[in-house]
Amino acid sequence: MGKRRKGREIVLQSLYASLISGADLMDVLDDQILRRSSAAESADFARELAGKIKLHRSELDRRLKTLISRNRDHDRLGTLEIVILTIGLAELEHSPDVPYRVVINEALDLAHRYCEDGAVGFVNGVLDKAAAGLKPPAAGSPDLPPAKDDA
Repeated sequence: MGKRRKGREIVLQSLYASLISGADLMDVLDDQILRRSSAAESADFARELAGKIKLHRSELDRRLKTLISRNRDHDRLGTLEIVILTIGLAELEHSPDVPYRVVINEALDLAHRYCEDGAVGFVNGVLDKAAAGLKPPAAGSPDLPPAKDDA
């Protein structure tokens, strides 16, 4: 498993635990990193991503509610779907160095591994709409295969 993919998984579990327990995201993240004996690169990536989520949390929540309300009632979504969408949206909006296709593919992988099958298509639809307004594909490249991360 790639170091960034592992970092995303750590953030997923930390954000989920933070939402459920009410504990500070960064405290939960540090505990997760310590308990996993995570590689330095994975830990650094996870801290950076979690920091972006914490810093922009209210903005991300508002944007997600807008994106989700077009398709589904936000309150009926599972916590894991919200966490995955939050991570994906944070990367789309605040990590311009990560190709949008990588962000979406990684979110789909998390949804596939941790959620019911129907969540995968929903996550794809929401993040695809978000990406369309932020990182449109280069002209003439819509049929290119998805970009690969170090996943």
